[in-house]
Amino acid sequence: MIRKLCLLLLVFASWLVALSAQPQRFPVALSARTASYDMDIRLDVDHQQVQATQTLIFTNPSADTIHTMRFHVYYNAWKNNQTDFFTETGRIPRDKPQAEIDSCRWSWINVTKITDEQGNDLTKAQAYVQPDDDNPFDQTVLEVRLVQPVLPHQTYRLRMAWTAQIPPLMIRTGYRKDYFFMAQWFPKLGVYEPAGTRFATQGQWNCHQYHAATEYYGEFGVYDVRLTVPSNYLVGASGFLVDKQVKGEETTHHYLAEDVIDFAWTAHPGFREVVEQWRDTEIHLLIRPEHLPNQERFLGAARHTLDFFADYLEPYPYPTLTIVSPPFYGLNSGAMEYPTLITSPTLSNLPAGLKTTETLVIHELIHQYFMQMLATNEQEEPWLDEGFTAYFEARILDQYYPEGTVSWPYLGLRVGSEELRRGRFFSAENSKANPLSDFGWHMSPGSYSPIVYGKTAVLLKTLAGLVGEACMQSIMRTYFQRWKFKHPGRQDFIDVVNEVVPHMLGDRYGPDMNWFLEPAIYGTDECDYAVHTIENKVLEAPLGFLENTDDCTRMGTASGAVIQAKATLFRLGEFVVPQEVRIVFDNGDEVLEHWDGRARTHEFGYTGSRKIVSVTIDPNNKIPLDKNLLNNSYVLEPDAPGITRYVTSFLTWLQAIMVSLGGLV
Repeated sequence: MIRKLCLLLLVFASWLVALSAQPQRFPVALSARTASYDMDIRLDVDHQQVQATQTLIFTNPSADTIHTMRFHVYYNAWKNNQTDFFTETGRIPRDKPQAEIDSCRWSWINVTKITDEQGNDLTKAQAYVQPDDDNPFDQTVLEVRLVQPVLPHQTYRLRMAWTAQIPPLMIRTGYRKDYFFMAQWFPKLGVYEPAGTRFATQGQWNCHQYHAATEYYGEFGVYDVRLTVPSNYLVGASGFLVDKQVKGEETTHHYLAEDVIDFAWTAHPGFREVVEQWRDTEIHLLIRPEHLPNQERFLGAARHTLDFFADYLEPYPYPTLTIVSPPFYGLNSGAMEYPTLITSPTLSNLPAGLKTTETLVIHELIHQYFMQMLATNEQEEPWLDEGFTAYFEARILDQYYPEGTVSWPYLGLRVGSEELRRGRFFSAENSKANPLSDFGWHMSPGSYSPIVYGKTAVLLKTLAGLVGEACMQSIMRTYFQRWKFKHPGRQDFIDVVNEVVPHMLGDRYGPDMNWFLEPAIYGTDECDYAVHTIENKVLEAPLGFLENTDDCTRMGTASGAVIQAKATLFRLGEFVVPQEVRIVFDNGDEVLEHWDGRARTHEFGYTGSRKIVSVTIDPNNKIPLDKNLLNNSYVLEPDAPGITRYVTSFLTWLQAIMVSLGGLV
């Protein structure tokens, strides 16, 4: 008995030593670390495969006893042409070579061995399930039935061995020539949602099939990953590099990422690495040599974004940020976000006035706050990430690049974030196709981007216009601080708005903001207000016997004419929002009126000596949710000089072009 006890103590001591030797950066965990991974990965660049072993360390976050586990196996989305992903896109991506189709070079993940910590072999207990539909050809969700269930709040370990056939780079992930970008590349546990989490009425696995329009939802954990690749390949990954070990012609790169919901990495022999320290973050830029002249565009945009959120929400907490600028033949992996790693393509000789690189870096880095730290469900509520990101993207661009996202000063051309934000929403073929509350894969064709990105950004800008900047920042900061690392849903955001606005503004908008938020989120009504007419009616001077027959008022004795000025406004849309209205008179006077916006028709009338010369609804551009801004103003005498300026500019450039063409003859 004593011998057994000593052996147990020795094992326990060894475990403590091993635990203390594990690298870590955060002295206190930022998240619950529900699902962590220990992984050994080898990249076979010749056969475009990954051989791997991984150990999942899962802590049951609920009071439920869990009998099964569900995993995303995203690479199986390209296993055949009948998966949900392919049927929803309606085609095989044109980037997939016909030769690979003919030779059956489809992509897949095969889990070849599963064991639990008691040594039970669960390999035959795995099966593909389709929680969203009955498509038997879709194998993007793998369910494993456990021999030993996971008890409430118990920590459980599951070991897997698997092989993956990497897809040709099509959408976000894969390989092209000697460039590998590995995203959604391993069997990844779904999120177990205890009752009361978002929409869960009882404990459940939230693990949807891979739909073409949607992105991801993951659980927080620590990723301890060893990547073995050819030694001539430069590697970048989520988290920070612990060490490198060269073994002949291969090198093992050991990375650790803490309190993240996913892990992505890249390998390419053509990368150059630029490293810069900013605040408490080490920025790594992986970029092709021909794009090195653009490095400041990447780094500057990253610095601006880190600075903005350090003041607006809180400083970026992770020790590293990796920016990947893929080669031209790897562009399909660009413009994506993963924990502490983002991708942003660029082009050589990109004009300075075209802020594409800056916009992409800013957008993808913002995701670290919403996709990563808040970790909202991008499949069911994509607007809580993509829409919020689009809103803050515009704010940062406006603050740090006031010249515009697209500018051509020689032509007097400037397109700012406001125009792009509204254009994305209102240029949709049908901006009323879906409410924001719809699941991502339920969106109508062509509606996902305009509604998820565009409508949300316009909605949040309108909310800020109504409540003011100080209140808006308090809303966002309260929401972020309360829900970081906790998977909030839309009702959590609504509750914060309804708490902060009355606290800061009293009863200005009533007891809550549901009158605004509910139709904006759950409805499809359009907002459209218009100035219908301006009337300046001269009232005839009173003549004749006005009081009695003894005193007759004649023309010569009548007082001056009286003007009855009136502006008529229409509410053309169904969406109701309070409006400010600026009215300008012919003597230069201005008044700012307020209208609750509820009636279909509203009039402002004035009697006196002044005539109305112009009326503008929302003169301070607080309500970008208004669909048609052209009918928001009415001017009796148009501003001819403004039109003349643009016509003159156009004719000047037309003349210059004709002269240049004439010189070629």
